[in-house]
Amino acid sequence: MKNYGRKTENEERRMKDSYRLSFYSPFSIFHSPLYIIGVLLLSSLFSCTDMVPTKEVRLIDSLNGKAYAYRYRNLDSSYKYAEQAYSKVNFYKSGKAEALNNLGFWAFMNMDFDRAEASHKEVYKLTKNELELLIADIGLMKICQRTAMNKEFYDYRNSALRRMKRIREESDLFADRHEKLRLDYAFTEFFIVSAIYYYYLQQRQEAIASLSHIPEEEALADTNQLLYYHYLKGAASLVEAKTPEERKLREFDHLYYTWRAAVQSNHPYFEGNGLQGLANLMASSDSFEFFQTRRGHMLEQFALPVDSLLPLRMAQLALERFRQYNDLYQIAGAYVSIGKYLNAHGRYSEALDTLTKALDCVNRHHILYYHHEADTLDRLHTFAEGDTTYTGVPWIAQENVKTVPEWISRIREQLSVSYAGLGMKYASDYNRNIYLDILNFTRQDKELESRYVSLEAGSRQMTLVLSLVIAGLVLVVIFWWFFNKRSKIRNRLDVERLQQILGLCRDITSSIPMNVPLIQQGIDQLFGKGRMKLEISEEGKATLCSGYRLSRDEKALVHVLEPYIIWAADNEQMVEALSDERMQLEKQRYIYEQHIAGNKRQNLIKKACMAIVNGINPYIDRILNEVHKLTERGYIDDEKIKKEKYQYIDELVTTINEYNDILALWIKMKQGTLSLNIEIFSLNELFELVGKGRRAFEMKKQTLEIEPTVVTVKADRALTLFMINTLAENARKYTPEGGNIKVYARMTDTYVEISVEDNGRGISTEDVERIIGEKVYDSRVIGMKNAEDPEELKENKGSGFGLMNCKGIIEKYKKTNDLFRVCAFNVESELGKGSRFYFRLPLGIRKIVGVLLCLLLPVGMVSCVHDSISPMLQEGDSIVVVTDSVYEDLLDAASDYANAAYFANVDEEYELALQYIDSAMMLLNEHYEKYARAEHPHRYMKLVGEGIPAEISWWNELFDSDYHVILDIRNEAAVAFLALKQLDAYSYNNSAFTDLYKLQGEDQTLEAYCKQLERSNTNKTVGIILCFVLLVVLLVGYYFLYMRKRLQNRLNLEQVLEINQKVFAASLVRPQEQEDAEALQREESTLKEIPQRIVDEAFGSVNELLTIDRMGIAAYNETTHRLEYASCPGQEMPEMVQQCFDSGEYLERRHYLAIPLKVEAGGEHQCVGVLYLERREGSEQETDRLLFELVARYVAIVIFNAVVKLATKYRDIESAHEEARRALWEDSMLHVQNMVLDNCLSTIKHETIYYPNKIKQIVGRLNMQNISEKEEREAVETMTELIEYYKGIFTILSSCASRQLEEVTFRRVVIPVQELLDTAGKYFRKSMKNRTERIELEIGTVDAKVIGDLNQLRFLLENLIDEALAVHEDGLLRLQARQDDEYIRFLFTDTRREKSLEELNLLFYPNLARMTAGEKGELRGTEYLVCKQIIRDHDEFAGRRGCRINAEPAADGGFTVYFTVPRR
Repeated sequence: MKNYGRKTENEERRMKDSYRLSFYSPFSIFHSPLYIIGVLLLSSLFSCTDMVPTKEVRLIDSLNGKAYAYRYRNLDSSYKYAEQAYSKVNFYKSGKAEALNNLGFWAFMNMDFDRAEASHKEVYKLTKNELELLIADIGLMKICQRTAMNKEFYDYRNSALRRMKRIREESDLFADRHEKLRLDYAFTEFFIVSAIYYYYLQQRQEAIASLSHIPEEEALADTNQLLYYHYLKGAASLVEAKTPEERKLREFDHLYYTWRAAVQSNHPYFEGNGLQGLANLMASSDSFEFFQTRRGHMLEQFALPVDSLLPLRMAQLALERFRQYNDLYQIAGAYVSIGKYLNAHGRYSEALDTLTKALDCVNRHHILYYHHEADTLDRLHTFAEGDTTYTGVPWIAQENVKTVPEWISRIREQLSVSYAGLGMKYASDYNRNIYLDILNFTRQDKELESRYVSLEAGSRQMTLVLSLVIAGLVLVVIFWWFFNKRSKIRNRLDVERLQQILGLCRDITSSIPMNVPLIQQGIDQLFGKGRMKLEISEEGKATLCSGYRLSRDEKALVHVLEPYIIWAADNEQMVEALSDERMQLEKQRYIYEQHIAGNKRQNLIKKACMAIVNGINPYIDRILNEVHKLTERGYIDDEKIKKEKYQYIDELVTTINEYNDILALWIKMKQGTLSLNIEIFSLNELFELVGKGRRAFEMKKQTLEIEPTVVTVKADRALTLFMINTLAENARKYTPEGGNIKVYARMTDTYVEISVEDNGRGISTEDVERIIGEKVYDSRVIGMKNAEDPEELKENKGSGFGLMNCKGIIEKYKKTNDLFRVCAFNVESELGKGSRFYFRLPLGIRKIVGVLLCLLLPVGMVSCVHDSISPMLQEGDSIVVVTDSVYEDLLDAASDYANAAYFANVDEEYELALQYIDSAMMLLNEHYEKYARAEHPHRYMKLVGEGIPAEISWWNELFDSDYHVILDIRNEAAVAFLALKQLDAYSYNNSAFTDLYKLQGEDQTLEAYCKQLERSNTNKTVGIILCFVLLVVLLVGYYFLYMRKRLQNRLNLEQVLEINQKVFAASLVRPQEQEDAEALQREESTLKEIPQRIVDEAFGSVNELLTIDRMGIAAYNETTHRLEYASCPGQEMPEMVQQCFDSGEYLERRHYLAIPLKVEAGGEHQCVGVLYLERREGSEQETDRLLFELVARYVAIVIFNAVVKLATKYRDIESAHEEARRALWEDSMLHVQNMVLDNCLSTIKHETIYYPNKIKQIVGRLNMQNISEKEEREAVETMTELIEYYKGIFTILSSCASRQLEEVTFRRVVIPVQELLDTAGKYFRKSMKNRTERIELEIGTVDAKVIGDLNQLRFLLENLIDEALAVHEDGLLRLQARQDDEYIRFLFTDTRREKSLEELNLLFYPNLARMTAGEKGELRGTEYLVCKQIIRDHDEFAGRRGCRINAEPAADGGFTVYFTVPRR
């Protein structure tokens, strides 16, 4: 208790730490002197019993102070002192929390956001010191701001605001100097972080307002915050000025002050920031000249030559400071500043190198999140050719990766400028697309804090009121229960008999399928055990049988129960019939799935073949390159070099021949495995499918005429549709506007000739011979000699693959059997009159089929998706726009110009694009001038300008323009100016696009959060009202329901049972309707029809029972999620019905009654609708409520069984139909692709084998010494022509084949690993049947799941087993799987064979010597090529890069093939 009367400063603070935990409690509202004295006495006693040593406080405060002082001077020193403070704390929890906040800052500056977040969140658990908790909130705000976590940013910001409010209320508790400094830091840091966030939101005024909350004395007291304050005002342009020039000067002054003060106080971080900000400000030549004129005396203070290179030197000096400080984020920013300067001065190559270093900084940060450190698939590249997903964007979207979108965005924007300057359009577009995608990803919105606070307070008050109402309701229920108990005892005996009968009826009708034991138990209770039995015949008929003489009352009961039993039996048969139909559809789908699996396996083999084909291309290019060196560089005159080149060409040709041999052997080995799906079908089905694409012809003002036909053909349905669509699409493409295309079929005794005829340009005889006679031809030359407009024809030209594939399909038919000898493909054409393409197929024998399956192929819909309608009609440079609304005329016209600008940029006509954009701006300005409010000063859009663009002002004025069009034209203008290297104009338009995009594309997450809170309050209000209504209904209804006369049993029994019989009779599906399958499967019609029948037939009986004017039933439609209402007499659905369904409670308002129809389903109560009655006034009886509930119970059972369950069955059947159709579609698509691939590969095999051999002969001749120089040159020229022709043909054929692989489906599913291993074991046992070798397969067990294509992975394991079993040796094989980080590694070991490491490295590459080392003519090892292709597919489509396949020597002998697949 020493120093009790006179405490030191540290002791006072220790006392505050001990009771600061409680000063924010609700009891702080008591401010009477006695209360305050008591609290102080208790606090002092507590502090004395739990005193923090003064020495520890001084030490920890000193270390934390040093950590803070070194923040922007030396990060390592700051970390060292903060770590020491954290580790040396014993009792001083506030000091430990401060150390954690300092460690969080260090981790944040090192971009270790996970560690920073963990440090700040640990503060929450460690202390209740509001000051340190506030600083932790601000630290988390900084993390969320930098990583674009918008919702979380506002959560922490609102928490910080609440803490700041409480701290201001109790600011006198922070007495000592250290705490006051921390308090000043916390408040200034909060407003600085908020200003930064608003700046990136493009909300400049809010950012300025946030900085204005910082008092100058607070900023001046802390050097760190003072430098941050001035840097932010200058770098973010958060200054006010009358003119743009004055604003620039003020920005310069703030940044200059930042640099000068940082140099004087030794803050390298802010020294670098000041230099970087000044470099950005003076990046362009005009800006530098402006500042040299107005601030030349300041520029001389940097001790650098004041010339045009000064901004570059400043940026380089800033880079040195950031490296000294070791801030990766700022290092990348300095590289971007250097790149920006170099771009502005046309030094694009140097800029590209610099920006590549900036992107390397991003990769250094991202390496923390790689699956494997050595994995390079996830690295960001300045340009990745063929990357359509833009690697930078998926990185940002991953939740477990904390990167900085704005960081990447700045780099990508400058890379786009550099590549544009270098004339690399695709690379520039690639980076700009990533820049635009990041803008889209980081769309944000600002939350309304006052609205949030008021809603939160209102919610608390509403919750309190609702709690009181619920408590009142509970009291009323208890009161009701107490007085209701006696009434129930009196009524129980009266209703017992009635409830027993109705209970049995409910059991009968609610058990579908029938629960015979339960029903028999109820019959025994009613009639006596053994007197009556329920019997079910083999046909499903149910009857009540008795071996005793029945009394009149018992006969009456039998008469009552029989309709229920018959109804239940009929419904059971209906459900069973529907279940059988679904089972049939499931079987059909299973067959299709088996076909798909087979087709996919064939497709994978074709892919592996294509890998060999694609492997030949580089060798052809090398030969061409070597020949060009001989002819163009004069190497042909150098004897030594010439011989080396000839030898190298000979080696390349030998390699090509090896590849061709492997391909030929493989195709020969697999020949016959791919079969045609021959069937007999009506040709008119395919004609109808082609007719669905009529719209594409109408868009070109063409007439598509399809003659209906009754002929049938015997062919492959999918390939036939493919050929008809190919010919029709070619006719549409090459027939001019106004033309006529006709599709028809003619039948002979043996074949059907299918023709597509047009009246277009026609084809010359020479071109027809080329199409028909040459197996491979160049489609680009077809029709060019006789074309009126060769350029237009060239634009419309296709690849010619369609016709080549049609010919290949016909050749495939001819090789099948003699029946298909009649197949043919031909062309008849005459210039200027049109063409007729036709093919012949065998005539089919007509068969009668019950159901026609609709064949849906993507190629069948090709004509439906081509050439959308253009919104404009172009004549020269004029655009005619047709609109309906006067207000929209100008906006629609501007939209058309924006579209025209886009297409002009695509065609690289940038000057024309700018003309279109200028026209669009003129129309938008005219629209603004015409409709804008007069109270705002009018500003108009400009193509090039300075300052804030006009459209930003329009947005702030809430002017209703088409901002999507404005975004389009700004984006297209930026693209055009970038291509024209007008960088100032590009910067202006790109900045306008970015600012407007962030404003227009605001994220509504926070707005939705407030709306959700509003809805919650509204729901609570509605809940209170409903509770009050329920209270009134309960209190009033109690008297009428339970305090009147006793029920009249016999009359009520007869009336209720009569109603039930009519309800059941109305719900039965009539025989003629059962025959109409389409009517049964229309769920909406069923839902409307049965309830209407029930109310029509039961209205009279219910009227006799309850005296009503109207009866209605509302059945819930689970498809449309709304009530379908039927009534007698007819009326619109009353609002009361919907309220009853929503609340699930009985509602009674005057003479209107509504009760929910509830049934038990799956152990839960389900509401299937509402029964509604309008009573006749003055006819109410006390028994009406109970009778109403009894009727409703049975109506609910009928609606559930006859409508809901039936509708569910129909939906299941429809779903099964859809699955079957989808499987059929996929099967057909794969079938067509495999056929086309087979044709292409066979053509490659036959057509290209000649050229390598011919080239090899020429090279052999050149190697001879006895040929003259002239003959040698002629031979080289001949070889050049052969190679170029060979390359052209090879490219056409390989491109045709590759295109077929683009749409192959990859079914990504989750697969248990054990299932794959077990399936492989079954395949192995099946393959070992009838074999004499003793080979064992040892399979491991593992409990894990992988992500991939089930069919492909099964095929992979089967290929490994097939390859192993091709070796006829006894021994052991092992198949195992184990977890490998984020993957599952499968290992297949063959202990019988030894392979060297060199052999294993070449195992997955084609090698003729190795693959033909076995029996003569037999190709071995193709299985490994297929396996490699499967793993490639998984690496691309399984959802996670990193799938690999390789081989290695096994530890206990043999070798192991292993591959990795993503783990679930």
